[in-house]
Amino acid sequence: MRVLYDQLNLILKRSKMPKKKVLVVDDEKTLSELITQSLVMLGDFSVEMAFNGREALEKYKNFLPDIVVMDVEMPIMDGYESSSKIKSFDPDARILMLTGNPGDSRARRTIEEGIALTLLQKPVKLLDLNRMINENLPAYAQ
Repeated sequence: MRVLYDQLNLILKRSKMPKKKVLVVDDEKTLSELITQSLVMLGDFSVEMAFNGREALEKYKNFLPDIVVMDVEMPIMDGYESSSKIKSFDPDARILMLTGNPGDSRARRTIEEGIALTLLQKPVKLLDLNRMINENLPAYAQ
C-alpha cells in the first residue's frame, strides 16, 4: 500500500511541475511529429511545431519555449535566418540545430556565431535528441 501511495504522490508532484517547453522546427512533418511524440512520451515536455522559419518566429514569440530544435534547410525562411532573428530579440534563446548536411555553411555559421548551442546530424536518434535537449535546457527549466 505504501508503494502505491508513493507512486501516486510522485505522479501528483509531476503533474504540478511546469512542463519544459520545446519548439520543434522542421519542414519534414513526419519527422517533426515523430520528435514531438517521443519528447512527450520520454519526458515532461510541452511541444509546439513549426514547419518553416517564418512560422518558427511567430510560434517562438507566442510559445516562449525553453529550447528550440531547428532544421537548417527549410522553405520560406531557413533555420539560419530564423535562428538569427530569434537571437536578435531573445539573446538567451537556446537553439539546437538539425541538419542532413553537416558541411552546410549555414549550419557551421550557427555554431561559429554563437547562435546555436550544438549541431545535430540527421538522422538523429530520438534518445540522443532527448538527452541533448535535457543537457541544454536553461537552469530554471531543469
